[in-house]
Amino acid sequence: MDELISLDAHAHFDPSRSPAELADAGAVLAMTLSLDEAARVVDRSEPNIAWGVGCHPRKLKAQEGFDPERFEALAQRSAIIGEIGLDVVYNVPLQLQLQTFRQALSFAAKNPRIVSIHSFRTTGLVLEELRRTRVIAPILHWWTGNVAETRQAVELGCYFSVHSAVARQSKFRTAVPLERILVESDHGWADPPGAIPHRVAWVEYLLSALLKMEVGEVRRLAWRNFGEVVRLTGTGELLPAGLREEISTTDKHG
Repeated sequence: MDELISLDAHAHFDPSRSPAELADAGAVLAMTLSLDEAARVVDRSEPNIAWGVGCHPRKLKAQEGFDPERFEALAQRSAIIGEIGLDVVYNVPLQLQLQTFRQALSFAAKNPRIVSIHSFRTTGLVLEELRRTRVIAPILHWWTGNVAETRQAVELGCYFSVHSAVARQSKFRTAVPLERILVESDHGWADPPGAIPHRVAWVEYLLSALLKMEVGEVRRLAWRNFGEVVRLTGTGELLPAGLREEISTTDKHG
């Protein structure tokens, strides 16, 4: 494929996975579902895994237990806030989700981080919140907004981590600049980590057809764009060494 390892901008791992189990996963931005989960992983030091601090909108117990002070203490130690966002499908009160989402965005507005946002059937609401609280280079995970909403998101400075389920959609060619595209698997919490590079490669293949690019160039594009998110947010020193080295390799070779 390429000299660069695969880059997954949004995946999940069971926190009990050992470093050896994660060694074949490639480079991954690993999202957490709750503050309890984040507390277990935020200080881990795998060279290519960056662990986030999140509170998933579908997790009622996590939403009810969200503590802003605890969140801020954990987020100070991580480059990533995620997964956060809004979702109206599951039985979690929207007002509770909004309260959590707003508190997380407020922290990121003052302390720039790589922010990964869930917006299932709430794309318009999420954009409203991003207008209300501006954060640097937010990443819209598995984005399903329409073309008009997508253009609004671009104007707000958003990036898009593209999943295989949406990678064929023309809006990522017609409404999203190439420099805003990332690749993700949304790998499941209990799934084997070694499957991630294969899932990422499939998304890269789908995007290469959509964007009329070589597959290897899609990977380089994703790394360049991730490097720009890191630069804009100033989070490089919070990332593990392996991710910093890959970003540096991309910068050198273009």
